[in-house]
Amino acid sequence: MKKFFLIMIVSVLALSACSTSASNASGNSRRTPIAQIPVQATQPPATTQPQAADTATVSPATATPASVLATVTPSATTDASKPAGLNVLSSQGYAANNGFYIVGELLNNSSTPMGNIKITATYYYQRNGKPIVIGTMDASTLLNVVPANGQAPFVIGPFLLTSNKNGPVTWYDLQEEGQSGTLPRQDLVLQSSNSYSTGSWLYVRGVIQNMGNTDAKLVKAVVTLYNQYDVIIGAMSTYTDPNAIPAGGSAPFTVSTEYWPNFDHFTVQIQGQ
Repeated sequence: MKKFFLIMIVSVLALSACSTSASNASGNSRRTPIAQIPVQATQPPATTQPQAADTATVSPATATPASVLATVTPSATTDASKPAGLNVLSSQGYAANNGFYIVGELLNNSSTPMGNIKITATYYYQRNGKPIVIGTMDASTLLNVVPANGQAPFVIGPFLLTSNKNGPVTWYDLQEEGQSGTLPRQDLVLQSSNSYSTGSWLYVRGVIQNMGNTDAKLVKAVVTLYNQYDVIIGAMSTYTDPNAIPAGGSAPFTVSTEYWPNFDHFTVQIQGQ
C-alpha cells in the first residue's frame, strides 16, 4: 500500500499534484509532500513520427521535425531493484472540475502477463492530526493485460469533492492486485504518430496497421504522457476509427486532453482482438 500527501488550499480548492516512487503491494508506503500543480505555459510543438515497432513507442514532442521513435522493449528478466509482482512506478493526484483524479503507471515486475487488475484508491482527510477515510474508488489499467516485465497506465477518478463533507483530500493510498492473464494478438503495429497543441488542448494521433492474416477487432490505442524525467503526467485511450481493421489494413486514432503540465513526450501501446 502506498500513501501520498496532497497539499490543497481549502478556501479556493487550488489545483495540486503529487508524485511518489514505486512501492510494493505488501503495504510498504511513502507519504511525499507535494507542491502546487505547475501552470500550463506554452507547450512545445509536436512532430510527426516515422514508423515504429508494435511495442510501446516513445514519441518526443519537440520543435525539431521528424524525430525517430525509440522502441521500449521490456527487459527479459524482472527488475531486481523493485519488489516482485505488481508495483506502482509513480502517480500523481490533482483536483479538477469538482473531482479528484489519480494518474499513474503500474509495473508488472514478473515473468507472467497479468490481467484482471484492480487498483484501489483510499482517500484520507487530515482532521485534528488524525487521518479520516473519506472514500474509496477502484480502477484498472488502460491495457487489459500488462505484459511480463511491462508497464501500463491507469486513471482513477473523478472522486467527487463536492460530496465530501469532511474536507479536502490530503493524501491517498493505492493498493493493486491482479491475476495471470493471456496477451492479446501481437500483430498490430504503430505505423505513425504525432502530437500537436491547439489552444489549451493537446492532441495525439496516429495510424495502426494490422500485420496479421485475420481481421482485428476492438483495436485500442493507449497513450501515456510523460514529462522530461519520464514521470507520467497523463494517460488516455481510444479505439481506432473504425475499430475493426482488416488483415493488411490500417486505421487512424486521435485522443485529446486539457491536462498536460510539463508535457515532453508520449508512448503508444496497442491492444486488439
